[in-house]
Amino acid sequence: MLAGLFVLLLASASFSYAQPESVGAQASALEAWKKKIVILLVSKRTFPPGAAGQSGTAKVKFVIDRQGKLISRELVESTGSALLDTAALSMIERAEPFPEPPAELSDDSFAFTLPINFAGGKQLPWAGGHWPAEWVDEQKKIDAKIRGICRGC
Repeated sequence: MLAGLFVLLLASASFSYAQPESVGAQASALEAWKKKIVILLVSKRTFPPGAAGQSGTAKVKFVIDRQGKLISRELVESTGSALLDTAALSMIERAEPFPEPPAELSDDSFAFTLPINFAGGKQLPWAGGHWPAEWVDEQKKIDAKIRGICRGC
């Protein structure tokens, strides 16, 4: 997978609950907005080429405004690798502009703190790494079946 799921740990947002039945709709809109942010961030995550073999989890805090513009970002917890820490902060920058918050949220800015996991540190084969052994074994089985069916193809 794409190095695990991102979990939004902190979202500062205030709600004004006008009617009890609107609470569910507001919560749903908030969750949908957070999900859009997570999907955007996952799409911007890259593993730095020079960090092969390294892994760790960086905790990053960032603040966005009502238009989805990045106001600030900071490393709250290091992976222990300067390359991975820089990649985590760069990921946040590449994600701008962020989805605009739901109209129900009245704050001018929104803070998020989330972990970014760089697990395994394996480079993909097309980026100079090696194919995983299970993929190689599976391909050998497929090649053997094809040779058995096509005898001389």
